[in-house]
Amino acid sequence: MVGEKFRAAFIDMLTRNETLKFWNRCRIHRNEAAFREHVLEAYQNPDYLHFVSRGNEYMGETIYFVNEQGNGVGFFAELGVTLIKLYFADERGFTPYVHWGENFLYFEPSGIEGENNAFLYYFSQVSHVQKINEARHLVYSEMRHYEQVKALFGAVSYDVSEEYVDAMARILKKYIYYNEKTEKFLRAQREKLLGAQKTLGVHFRGTDFRRQYNNHPVAVRIEQTIEAVQRVLKKGYEQIFLATDENGAVLKFKEVFGDKVKVYEDTFRDEGGGDSIAFSVSDREQHKYLLGLEVLRDEYTLTGCDGLVCGYSNVTFMARIMRRAWYEQEYSDYVLINNGLYHNDNNFWESGHGPNRTN
Repeated sequence: MVGEKFRAAFIDMLTRNETLKFWNRCRIHRNEAAFREHVLEAYQNPDYLHFVSRGNEYMGETIYFVNEQGNGVGFFAELGVTLIKLYFADERGFTPYVHWGENFLYFEPSGIEGENNAFLYYFSQVSHVQKINEARHLVYSEMRHYEQVKALFGAVSYDVSEEYVDAMARILKKYIYYNEKTEKFLRAQREKLLGAQKTLGVHFRGTDFRRQYNNHPVAVRIEQTIEAVQRVLKKGYEQIFLATDENGAVLKFKEVFGDKVKVYEDTFRDEGGGDSIAFSVSDREQHKYLLGLEVLRDEYTLTGCDGLVCGYSNVTFMARIMRRAWYEQEYSDYVLINNGLYHNDNNFWESGHGPNRTN
């Protein structure tokens, strides 16, 4: 009797303790090749997919849940990660659903007009799926899916292949659309600022790019940018659109080029603190949402310019993708100022702002 009680208690303990249960399964199935392969390969292999069932909606479809949390990266870095995961889903015939959550830098705790999915502040949902609470077949996006696509194209830094740009442009054109409110705002703002004049777009990235993070671009100097603009401007450009995160750059450009310089005057910019604007704090209402809208406005306007002078950044990388996707043409003049990348032990993720991705 005591032996039976002990055996029952032991089995109950195995059932309740996940770690003991796992090791017991390993003991039982250790000689089975299929079990060993699953344990050794499934955890890291992106082609091993875990399906979750929540109900009976969307029968016959596999919903791929792109659940992004940001965790310290900027707007277009996040959009870039989203595109990569959409590529993963598209290649497998999955139906994607995108959610940007509370750790996204532009998330508003009180929501925007009742919306708590930060992706939908700016964009329309990427498919007909509007909720996943009752999805029949659901796959969660994972970082290993992202890493597989990056490895496929050898996209390990800011210097990427044309094949990779083409692939991301195809995905963006297929899935990414501004919502009606955002589209209307962006179009009106660009038309008011630039009109129909031939415009040279310029992106100058300052602030924390000077902190020399590993695998990040060596910061472009303002003098380099001005020199490049002076050369390209001779090709018949009537005005300059400047997108920058530093107010000092605006003042310098206006000093050199005068009224030719067009900027969005109400954009929140750094006044010398040196930290990324994405991490800024302000008492203005809906500050985080507006930061996202302002950088999106800069991007939208750069994409519509006739030429572009820039350094490496996620903003300029996405401008190339958007230009190729939505205009189906390249810039008349594209000047990339390439000072190389930093290679050191100064990692962005150790700065207190970097990503800590697990999804």
